[in-house]
Amino acid sequence: MRPDILNPLFAETETLEGVGPKLKKPLDKLGLTRLRDLAYHLPERFVTRRAVDTVDEVGEGENIVLKLTVTEHRGGRSPRAPYRVLAQDSIGNVLALTYFGRASFTAKKQLPVGETRWVAGKLERYGDMLQI
Repeated sequence: MRPDILNPLFAETETLEGVGPKLKKPLDKLGLTRLRDLAYHLPERFVTRRAVDTVDEVGEGENIVLKLTVTEHRGGRSPRAPYRVLAQDSIGNVLALTYFGRASFTAKKQLPVGETRWVAGKLERYGDMLQI
């Protein structure tokens, strides 16, 4: 017999506030049927993103968080081509935010020209331009 203090850990997940039948179904598929299961469901990996002021501070291939000002939207020649949003960091370095598929509709709404946004991603070089 287990100590009474541990009994709440063996309650069903739906006893948590905010967990109803809709959320219970995906939790059950993951094998998370009890609160104890949630407590021991640990991440298998994590990504470290470093906040920087300019792209000059980092090397290619690093995951970063950067404040950018959107300068231009460039659609592809075909619907299958990548959609690029050009933006500048605080000292004027230009880089492209690259979107594929239908994500271009989201980019148009969330990244209006002239607005400043925080962006996270992996800094890479494509041709002669840096991109996230």
